[in-house]
Amino acid sequence: MMKLDGDDLVSSRLVEWLENTRGEAGYLIKHGWIWRSGSRYVIQCTEYFDRVCGSCFIIRSDLDDRKGPFLTEVEGAVLDQPGRRFAADDQYSLVPGSGTGTLLLNDNHQRYAAQFAYLGYRLATVSFKAAVCRIHEDNAGGGESRGTQTVRMLL
Repeated sequence: MMKLDGDDLVSSRLVEWLENTRGEAGYLIKHGWIWRSGSRYVIQCTEYFDRVCGSCFIIRSDLDDRKGPFLTEVEGAVLDQPGRRFAADDQYSLVPGSGTGTLLLNDNHQRYAAQFAYLGYRLATVSFKAAVCRIHEDNAGGGESRGTQTVRMLL
């Protein structure tokens, strides 16, 4: 299973690659491209794809409902002051006092490795540039830009 935003793209090689792997519990896409709509660059290669894009996580379907302390205030948990400070200062660990949620339903992609470690699993890495994350006004906190077609989008 993979959570994929409607404006992100995956490589046509990804499914075949997954079929030929050892069947790990989950995978992170660390290598990919960032496409910033409106920038003068068409596309930017990154080795930190999983830190900037939520469409970076692939999970075996038998694990998607595994529960743990995965939710933060963003996802509805109520944290005390130390928990809030920890969540703000450490983006990659489990947050003390966080609410219980499932792997698939939480949205904090930067904490996936810690969540998997909590459940006793290791996340593997996809071995090639497997996705494109399109950053634009709608998903970067700006206004509406739906329906705007550019030459870059066609390319």
